Parts: sequence; structure tokens; C-alpha cells
Amino acid sequence: MKICVIGAGYAGLVSAVGFAGRGHDVACIDKDAGKISKITKGLPPFFEAGLGERLRGVQNAGRLEAGTDYSAIQGADIVILAVGTPSLPDGSADLSHVRAACAAVADELKRSDKFAVVAVRSTVLPGTTEKVVGPAIEKSGVRFGLAMVPEFLREGSALSDFDKPDRIVVGCSDDKTKTVMEGLYGSFDCPKLFVDIRTAEMIKYASNAFLASRIALTNETANICQKAGVDADEVLKAVGMDARLGPHFLVPGSGFGGSCLPKDVSALARHAQEVGEDAPLLHAIHESNQKQKLRLFHMLGRMMHLKGKKIAILGLSFKAGTDDIRESPALSLIPKLLEEGAHVRAFDPEAMGSMRDVFPNVEYANDWEECLSGCDAALLVTAWPEFQKSAAEYKEALGAAPLLDSRRILPPNAAAEANLAYHAIGRGAP
Repeated sequence: MKICVIGAGYAGLVSAVGFAGRGHDVACIDKDAGKISKITKGLPPFFEAGLGERLRGVQNAGRLEAGTDYSAIQGADIVILAVGTPSLPDGSADLSHVRAACAAVADELKRSDKFAVVAVRSTVLPGTTEKVVGPAIEKSGVRFGLAMVPEFLREGSALSDFDKPDRIVVGCSDDKTKTVMEGLYGSFDCPKLFVDIRTAEMIKYASNAFLASRIALTNETANICQKAGVDADEVLKAVGMDARLGPHFLVPGSGFGGSCLPKDVSALARHAQEVGEDAPLLHAIHESNQKQKLRLFHMLGRMMHLKGKKIAILGLSFKAGTDDIRESPALSLIPKLLEEGAHVRAFDPEAMGSMRDVFPNVEYANDWEECLSGCDAALLVTAWPEFQKSAAEYKEALGAAPLLDSRRILPPNAAAEANLAYHAIGRGAP
């Protein structure tokens, strides 16, 4: 098939590379010329493990092209909309990129007499595909199919998630569109759910809301355990053995971040309000997560006065395996530390370039040891493999300074044996 993907962000570029790898001819379009320039050179504009190699492979095979020219839409069998839907100040989803993409698609479809399916991969609330996308494409006056194909890609493991998905969800309302989408996903070996368009839209939001609630409840449980002198590891291990729950997402930390869970929970809460439905749990999830991001800050504040202190931050991305700093706990921690008069030094294997744009006055180290050297305390924010060191190594780097860990990288007894002042979320004295 000939596929055109609009948007070269995480979902768009990973999908473009993935479909090209399955033998389709793919054009990836983005209005950001700088981003396209990198892609044409075989360089992804963001860090995702293995993506560069896969990108260059499909380019060399002649299966993927990238550009800013929307004319590639002409003759496409499927046009996939994968543009961003960031949060507006009121929590609702910003559809400006979707509307702009729809206008461009409609203009190009006028020049083609070929039936094409316009498939929305952007995360949009129920009703958006039919009320916004459909009418915009209808202005072209051509025959087209309309579909909704939510993505469930995790940053840091997006390629494996694309290759081996838990399930594929396709929303469509007519048999011709369904046939085309069955052809697109025919080579995937996983459950495939064909539903109506609004159901597909809601599945994406519901999935992220459930994941977010699990993380928030896990963190609150660990915080209570910490205050009560109970081992949160043992509690959550037992909880995870319940077949109704399972062990996933039961690790305490500094809350969830990234491009999906925070904005999708906010958008769904706002949508509930708009349709006249009270959703207190969704609001509580957001509030709980915001508090959790500052837990290390409050733990540190109970240990020392921060004015004039040198505080190291290990990890700036919202999780390991990505350079994405959106909604990262570090974005909450750094300004609070600076407000208290602390000097902040930070290190991250991939995300320092993005964080420099936000906090140019923060000191950035070349490696984890340099980051810790001479500091009065260290906050471990992101569980990069580079930070999986022994307690003895941290003791040698920090001396008497404490390590406050939101990712619980050390076994419970290791720190004591190394005489390391170690405090982890959900473990030991808060």
C-alpha cells in the first residue's frame, strides 16, 4: 500500500518507519523543515532506541521518504493523521494541528480521484473524528473513508510496541474502509478490535486514564507505607500477585509524565465536565501526580536548609529511554530548588539539550560522577541504566551526602552495608 503519514513526532515517525518495514511505501510529512532535514539524513529528531538504524534501513530500501510537501498525499491509499494534540490552559485538547492537517489533506485530495482512507492516529476525544476531521475532508468533494487508529506506543520501547502490539484497535463505520484497514494490519499477529469510531477514540483515553490511576494509587500506597513503617515492596509485590491486577505499574516513583498520560487525563476530565458528568477521580489523579513530583523536594527539605547547598539531579527526561522532558518531575523539582536558593547541577544521557532551553542557568555535568562530585545531596529522578550503580560507588561519589531516590535502584540492605545515606520513595524514613 501507499501510505502518507502527517506528523513526524513519536507516533508519526515510529508508525511511518514501522509500516515501511512491513513492505509499504510510506511518505512522512511534517511542516517543520528542520525536523524533516534530519529525517532525510537518517537521523530521528528525537531519541528512541533503535529508531535511527531502522529509519536508515527503510530509506535505503526505498520504502520511506520525508518532506514538507503535502502533494505526497495524492495517490495514497491511506493518509494517517499523527499530529500533536497538546493541552490548552484549561486542560482541554488543542486541535489546531489536527484542523491544519485536515485542511492540507482536503486540498491535496481534490487533485486525486483515488479513494483514500483518512485514519486519525492523533489522540482525540470521542466525536472529534466525525465532527471535525470528517467535515473538513468532505470539503474536498472526493470519496474517502474515515477511520480512527489509536496508538499504544511507549516512549523508550516504541518500536517493539509497534512490532508486537498487545492489541490493534480500528474504528471505522463502513465496510470499504474496514477492508482497507484489514489489509494494512493483516501482517500483525495480535488481537484486532474493529469498533465504531467513537469507541476507538474512547479506548485510547480510557487506557491512559487507567494506567495513570494505577500509578497514582501505587505512589499513594507507597507513601502511606513509608509513614507507617511498612515495607512498600512487600505490599505491592503481594498486590501484584492478584490475577485481577497483575504486577505492572506497581513501582513507586515520582509520578507519571511524558506526552500522553498527563494531557489525556486532563482532557478526559475536561470532556467529562463538558458533557455534564462529574469525574472526581480524574481530577484527583492529576492532583496526586503533581504532588508526587515534588516528594523528593519535600523529603530533602526536611533534611537540610537548601539555601547555598549544591544539589545534584540525576535524570531529566520523564523516563529512561527517551529524551522527552514533557511533564518530567525534573521540571517541577528544579524551580523549587532554585527558589530556595540551592545551586543545581544536572546530568542526563539524552535530555540535557532540551532542558538547557528551559533552564539555561543550571549547571550541566558530563557524567553521573561529575554531577555528584562535591554536592550536598543528590536526587535520582530517572532510572537510566547509567545510574544502576552499586551503593559503594554512590558512597564513593557522595561521601556523607545523602542520595534521595525516586526509582528505588538499590536493594534495601545495600545502602546500609555501604554506609550510604540513602532515602527512597516508599522506603525508609520519609
